[in-house]
Amino acid sequence: MDLKILGFDSHFKKLFNSIDDGTLVPARVVSHGRKYYSVICEKGVMQAKLSGAIRFNSLSSSELPEVGDWVAISIRGDKSYITAILERKTCFSRRSTGNVIEEQVISANVDIIFIVMSLDSNYNIKRLQRYISTAVSSRAMPVIILNKADLCEDAEKAVREVAGLAGDISVLVTSSKDPSTVKKLKSFMKEGVTAAFTGSSGVGKSTLINLLTGGETRKTAEISSSVNKGKHTTSSRDLIILPDGGMVIDTPGMRELQSWALEEDEGFEKINELSALCRFTDCRHGTEPGCAVKEAVDNGDISAISLEMWKKQTAEKNELALQKERSVKILEKRKAKRSGKPACK
Repeated sequence: MDLKILGFDSHFKKLFNSIDDGTLVPARVVSHGRKYYSVICEKGVMQAKLSGAIRFNSLSSSELPEVGDWVAISIRGDKSYITAILERKTCFSRRSTGNVIEEQVISANVDIIFIVMSLDSNYNIKRLQRYISTAVSSRAMPVIILNKADLCEDAEKAVREVAGLAGDISVLVTSSKDPSTVKKLKSFMKEGVTAAFTGSSGVGKSTLINLLTGGETRKTAEISSSVNKGKHTTSSRDLIILPDGGMVIDTPGMRELQSWALEEDEGFEKINELSALCRFTDCRHGTEPGCAVKEAVDNGDISAISLEMWKKQTAEKNELALQKERSVKILEKRKAKRSGKPACK
């Protein structure tokens, strides 16, 4: 197996060489279960376990290998162990639930994030904005796919609405019944490129991947007519090598995406630009006098929905910062407990 096909470029080669003692082998995580990780290297696919050091030093799940990660493995006889995780070039994550707010990695080292939204009852412009912000924060290139166009009476209207939100992001209109769909998807794929498909359940991610692979690589399910919602068909993440070059990762459907990083304000450029013209520098674009953003909404230059989404995202960003601060303190206590040293107050 040529590692270049898997995306092992000069960036990852340099990282690997900095830790290699002559006994390690570079490999990429294809999938993982409870005990073993499936990794692929020059020798092929093999099962690998985490080294004791990684298990001991990892305080959160984000510090463990995830699908798409490049790792260093040690092969000892018929057994393999993951001894190090190479620094991620990109990371598509969401916020975990629970008392300790942690990063949950959805896919690592992807070049493209295909954000799939179906043009049926699943269509939701607010949800799409959340996916766009999260994808941009990952440092990967987002591409919006409006799927199941055959089920929409006015697909052009939805395209215009999404284009106004997407800015420079590419927007594809697809359908499993449209022969041009495969050509549109393949135009983004080439050797060494990794793409992740993300979106809610039932939007057709697995079906699109099957079109790329030319077979039933991923299980698919029909839309439930009783509730008109997609059935969960993907419960795990897997790295799939495409026959014509490139790789894809299918991710489980997410009914809600709570972002881990909301530093990027993709889609809100006009609001941010007008904010500089407001009378007050800390204007929240509500009832404050002299608000340029509110004036733009009244004039129809900015939609009220866009302003509502901006306010929600800003509030969540501030709350997330506070939650992260609390979680850091909790993780520091865990680390101190393991090392036997007192945690910093």
